[in-house]
Amino acid sequence: MELRHLHVVLTVAEAGSISRAASLLKIAQAGLTAQLRRIERGFGGPLFLRRTDGVELTELGRHVVLRSRDLVERFDDLLVTARKLAEESDVTGIRLGGVAGSLTPLLVAVVRSLLPTHPQTTHIERTSDAVLDLVRTGKLDVALVTEFPQSPLRIPEQVDCRTVVTEPMLVGIGVGHRLSARTEIRLSELADEEWAVSDEGYGGGRLNLHLACEAAGFTPRCAHFGVDPASAAELVRSTHTVACFFPTGQDLPGVLLKPIVGNPVHRRVTVVWRRDCAAAEYVDEIHAQLLRAYQERIWAHGPRTAKLAATGLTVAAS
Repeated sequence: MELRHLHVVLTVAEAGSISRAASLLKIAQAGLTAQLRRIERGFGGPLFLRRTDGVELTELGRHVVLRSRDLVERFDDLLVTARKLAEESDVTGIRLGGVAGSLTPLLVAVVRSLLPTHPQTTHIERTSDAVLDLVRTGKLDVALVTEFPQSPLRIPEQVDCRTVVTEPMLVGIGVGHRLSARTEIRLSELADEEWAVSDEGYGGGRLNLHLACEAAGFTPRCAHFGVDPASAAELVRSTHTVACFFPTGQDLPGVLLKPIVGNPVHRRVTVVWRRDCAAAEYVDEIHAQLLRAYQERIWAHGPRTAKLAATGLTVAAS
């Protein structure tokens, strides 16, 4: 099984039929059919149900497509990161980084406050793996990464790390939603809802949400893809849609944030640095001030947000 086989499966799934997929892939329909059968044998069972009007994913097919998208996106990130590493950089000062959707703006503010005379640059990457690779190779000095239970990170040998906080994922529902009076919601109660989900690179939670929903006995009906928190909130307010948020996000008027029973999806926010970089001597102060900045940000959104965050929240000791 190779990466190109995953591209074939994803193309068929997105096209909805073998004939349309064959046209997109620029191969004969008979050749694609034969190739798809070999791929299905490799996965141990049928990925698609053949119908007169096209194809439909089986349960196995939905699982393979979900994980294949994650793998293909990670491979694309590898190419982007490799090209960055190949470029010569003349940037001096402290180079900060983080994964999209994390607390990177807090890191930037903290370092600027601690070291006001040091020039700063900031690089936001789509995945934590890409951030770690830039730290490992000395392209970044200090960065923030996020880690989910079902997607553990592999910290390179040259990189040190320290947990800042573990945050629960909260579900956002509209003010008039049938579950609006509940203090917390079971994931299984959302089986019939339409979901707005972020790009997988935006914080990394989409795959873990899918897996948590599968563990709860259903596959989430994702209807709106690649949304940022502000767009997700607008969809929740204006349509019959639910979405997931972290408690440290921006104000979301018209959206009720509810803890999920059992806290099945949460993320660990970790500060990472290459141990031989010049900024390593400041890490203790950076970590301590990040903790204070995080707690101030939680309370800035009011006591209710702070209470919601405390459901499953773990703050590291400074």
